[in-house]
This record gives sequence, structure tokens and C-alpha cells, in this order.
Amino acid sequence: MTTSNTNTDNVIYEDEIDLRQLFEAIWKGKIFIILMTTIVAISSIFYALSLTNYFTSEAVLVSRDSQTSSPISQFSDIASLAGLGAISGQGNETLKMVEIIKSRDFVRHLVSFEGVLPSLMAYDRYDFGEGKLYFNEEDYDAAEKKWVRESTANKSAIPTYLEAHQTYGKMLSIKQDKITGFVNISFEHVSPVFAESFLSLIIKEANNLNRQRDISDSKAALGYLTNELSRTSKVDIKNSINLLIEGQLEIQMMASIHDEYSLIILEPPFVPEKRSRPTRSLIVIISTLLGGIISVMLVLLRHFSSSK
Repeated sequence: MTTSNTNTDNVIYEDEIDLRQLFEAIWKGKIFIILMTTIVAISSIFYALSLTNYFTSEAVLVSRDSQTSSPISQFSDIASLAGLGAISGQGNETLKMVEIIKSRDFVRHLVSFEGVLPSLMAYDRYDFGEGKLYFNEEDYDAAEKKWVRESTANKSAIPTYLEAHQTYGKMLSIKQDKITGFVNISFEHVSPVFAESFLSLIIKEANNLNRQRDISDSKAALGYLTNELSRTSKVDIKNSINLLIEGQLEIQMMASIHDEYSLIILEPPFVPEKRSRPTRSLIVIISTLLGGIISVMLVLLRHFSSSK
């Protein structure tokens, strides 16, 4: 029993010596630790200040098919009975619209608008005093409205829509609430004004593109239905086809009268007043903590290396 107590006391005594040695080593190296941490803190401040401010405009949307039933979906059973399954439904409108907005073809359409491609691919900074977006002079001459970037084997002088699509994908964010069906869409840019105007353009053109597609599909369906109507002599099938024709006419009517055809805007895009990133205070705090930890580790490493 006495031997066990003695061993325990020795372990505690050795632990106390080790802890005392650690604190003594840290105390001896306090000047190095303070100096190192201060240098890292000051460097992180300059680094954080050098980062470009980005602003995020957001909007909340809801698909029209979640508010009202589609004319075609109302007659899907009738279409099946009539043997016209090819036009029996339009699928999930929300998912379709999200994929349209993310698609390369849609980006190719967007960059055809004046000023979009330079603002997307050659921006440098935004001056709040002038309310002006400045471009990278090595890539784009704003005065001449001309691309001047160097052409290489992998990069043309004028950015392709595929390049634009990659940049667009990094700045765009789309999230859907599975419970409410609401779609939160946001766009990030150095210019808060461009972020708002471009997000508004995205929503507007997505609606326009889907409207045009639905009208085109509806006209093709009407031609098909009219042909089928003239070919059949069965009264029940004729009645079913007439109902389907009414549904197609309703689609064209809805497309003509609604500006917000597929996506209804619940909260419109806005010009953000506060930056979304970078979080400079967090960068400085984390960098300072890491600087302090690393400097303590270096002091202890030097202490144990010299004591061997």
C-alpha cells in the first residue's frame, strides 16, 4: 500500500515538473511569441483589407404550377384515354426552371445583352462614390467597348459563353425549400447594382424563354390534335381531343397575359447595402490565433530540441 502511494506521488510530481518546464519555456520565449503573433495579426489586417468586396442580391420565387394546376395536367387522364400520352404532362415546373437558369444555353442568351459579358468576365472594382464599375484594363477597354485580353492556345481574346458559364455558376446560388416550394435565388458581384440588375434579368429572361418554349410546344400540340380530330370518327375521342385543344389554348392565353409566367416573384431582387464577403474581422481573428498557436509550438519545439 505504501509502495503504491509512493508511485502515485512520483507521477504527480513528474507531471508538475513537466508543466512547470512548459510554462517556463513559454515565458522565456514570450517576446518571440508576442512579436510573431503581432506580425501575423498586422499581416492579416493588410491581407483582409486588400480583398475585394462582394455583394449579394437575393430574390424569393415560387413556381406558378405550385399555385395553380397546369391546364395540361388537368386533362392528362383524358389524353391517356384518347391515346395521346405524348402530351400528357409538363413535369415539375420548378425543377425545369432551375435547370433552365443553370444551363449553358441560357448563359449564352444572357451574355448576348449589351454590357453583360464584360461585367461578368472583366470586372475589377466598384466605386461607390462614382457609382461606377471599373474593368480590368488588361482584358477590356471600356472606352472603346473592346476586348483586349491576350489570346492563348486555351483562351480566346473574347471570352466564350462556356467561360462565362463557369464564372456565372460560381456567382449564382439557387436553393429550394422542399416544404414551401419557395426558391431562393441569389447572385454575387463586386457591383451591388449589377448584382441586382443581372438577377432581375435572369428571372425575366427565364420566364420569357419558358413562355416561348411553351407557346411553341402548344402550337405543335394543337397541330397534332387538330390532325387527330379530323382522322377519328369516334365521338368520345373527339370530345377528349376537344378538351385537350381547350387546354392548349388556355396555355397560350396564360403565356400571353402573365409577365411572371413560370416564376412568380414573392420578394424582388434588391441592391445590397452590405457586403456578403469577405468577413475581415473573422480573417484577422483566426489568423492571429493561428499565429499565436504556431509561435508557441515553435518555442516549445526549440526548448525540447535544446534540452536533449
